Amino acid sequence: MTRTASRSLALLLAGTAIAAAPASPAATLAPFSAAASTEPPPPWQVVTLPTLPRHTRFEIVPLDGARVLRVSADGSYANLLHPLDGVAAQRLAWRWRVDQPIESADLTRKEGDDVPARVCALFDVPLARLRFVDRLRVELGRSLFDPQLPAASICYVWDRRLPAGTWLANAYTDRVQMLVLRQGGYGAWQEESRDLAADFARAFPHEARGGTPPLAAVAVSADGDNTGGRSLAWFGDLRLEIR
Repeated sequence: MTRTASRSLALLLAGTAIAAAPASPAATLAPFSAAASTEPPPPWQVVTLPTLPRHTRFEIVPLDGARVLRVSADGSYANLLHPLDGVAAQRLAWRWRVDQPIESADLTRKEGDDVPARVCALFDVPLARLRFVDRLRVELGRSLFDPQLPAASICYVWDRRLPAGTWLANAYTDRVQMLVLRQGGYGAWQEESRDLAADFARAFPHEARGGTPPLAAVAVSADGDNTGGRSLAWFGDLRLEIR
């Protein structure tokens, strides 16, 4: 399998763990700060493809007086995914910090589609809401790879080229829409809080006509597989505000 094919498949399979892992019994995200070891607490779990040569590392470590998630990429790719059982969420909030960006990253091209830090909201969109072509694509992906593949995702990213506030489709699939939240500002913690309904309406206006769909999962990741780059980022606890 070529690198491009592997990466495309990995993007599709970001939702694979949704069915395999038990969803959080409460409509909350397991806090990194409460982890008992260096492993992210369940139901957080790493999702990737064994065919990829390197996998991004996720570790719970102490930093600035708290236990946080350390995410390091080295020519690698993986997602840390937290399944949710159709949670109707209003806001997603977190804090993050990037100490080492990927200098050669360029989100507008497949060859440069790497980020040092990413938070994704995976939505459980009914297929009936999709346009015919989009529905065929999702159905094909589900039949070939996994019946639980998400139909739409929004990824909030930290980028060094594009200004904050930039929306763009992922270079591999427009079923993943990205919003740049930070440009520069490395080495310092940044607080984020996103209105998921407003962002979904902006990213997927056609699907939003039926209202904001529930969340199937939330994911955290970083990757350097396209550029061969290295990155280092940190994440505090992620929090959901439930409607």
